[in-house]
Amino acid sequence: MNKKIIILIVSAFAMLGCDNFLDIVPDNVATIDYAFRMKATAEKYLATCYSYLPDLGNPERNPAIFGADEFCLSNHYSYIFSFNIAKGEQNPNNPLVDYWGGYNQGKPLWEGISQCNIFLENIMNVPDMMEEEKRRWASEVKFLKAYYHFYLLRAYGPIPIIRENLPISASGEAVRLYRRPVDEVFDYIIELIDESLSNLSETVRDEHTELGRITLPIALSAKAKILVYAASPLFNGNNDYQGFKNQDGEDFFNSEYDPEKWQKAVDACRTAITVAHSLGQELYEFEGSHLTKNISDETRLKLSFRGVVTERWNPEIIWANTNSTTRYLQEWCAPRALDASQMSYTGSNGSFGVTLKIAELFYSKNGVPINEDAQWDYGNRFGLRVGTENEKYYIKQDLVWCRKIRRRGFLLDRI
Repeated sequence: MNKKIIILIVSAFAMLGCDNFLDIVPDNVATIDYAFRMKATAEKYLATCYSYLPDLGNPERNPAIFGADEFCLSNHYSYIFSFNIAKGEQNPNNPLVDYWGGYNQGKPLWEGISQCNIFLENIMNVPDMMEEEKRRWASEVKFLKAYYHFYLLRAYGPIPIIRENLPISASGEAVRLYRRPVDEVFDYIIELIDESLSNLSETVRDEHTELGRITLPIALSAKAKILVYAASPLFNGNNDYQGFKNQDGEDFFNSEYDPEKWQKAVDACRTAITVAHSLGQELYEFEGSHLTKNISDETRLKLSFRGVVTERWNPEIIWANTNSTTRYLQEWCAPRALDASQMSYTGSNGSFGVTLKIAELFYSKNGVPINEDAQWDYGNRFGLRVGTENEKYYIKQDLVWCRKIRRRGFLLDRI
């Protein structure tokens, strides 16, 4: 028999014996099962869930820094989308600092919620982890899922609720998720946080690797903050949105004021404070050293205010988002080190500054607005005067400068 015919016959029988020979996954192709086959890979997926936390310390990514008129910015920073919001350039076609779709310096928080759902669906299947550790990680991710819903709610008002991921085979009608009333969204967020509380650690287990991970004080503090939002006039009895309804005719905003929401917020705040104190967290106070033992009470108070944000891992910090950085804010607020011709986008360049309007909102040292303080010369606030001996630590004595504003020990130079 012809050898070619024999080869064809053998091959045919071999194919009949392997009817699923095409139903294979190529080597080196990652799958969800692969991500949760051991603790090491599951921990990487946990890091992915954390990676969507907003970078709130970065002025490019936080519209609360440059999105209004608290700061002014040099014109050559036109690429900073949050500042373009303040200039009136926000638009629905290509939103700036878009945390819905993740464009223009925003992060795709809906994608982050989806990743959290995948983690929660699979974490209990990891073979080389203790049950207690699985539950703790799941609780951290439940909190993250709640926080991402809250961030979207705060930014966009009524939003859909994503309890679980839809299967890829879901019908067209099933994937059409509609926005829900804000009270329902708040309830779901608090429900998720409450589910996480029983399995969260009071403190991180290893400060070298876990600082920034979600703990019980973080979850309780966030719950308190969220309930204060829910009780505030923004969402509690807001009549400005009467007639704003969903597809089922439900009001997105409840126009009836509910005082019980404030009681829930008060109780949550009390619980968060009590737990934080029991774990050694407290308001930061500047302790000083032999170099600062003779400083005034006013200077000590200012150093306490400064140390709250400059002293790493001080006892007042409850949640330090390790995804967030204030590097650019610090560099660009610092006085310019080079002349304008040598200016760069890195290093100290003095490009950020507080507006005069915001400076005038600071209270006087008597605790009232400067235009209401009878002891403060409001009418002559832009006049020049000479620095005195008592002010030598702020400005050179006998130097002519603009009048000052004091508030709780702060001194702002009017330049």
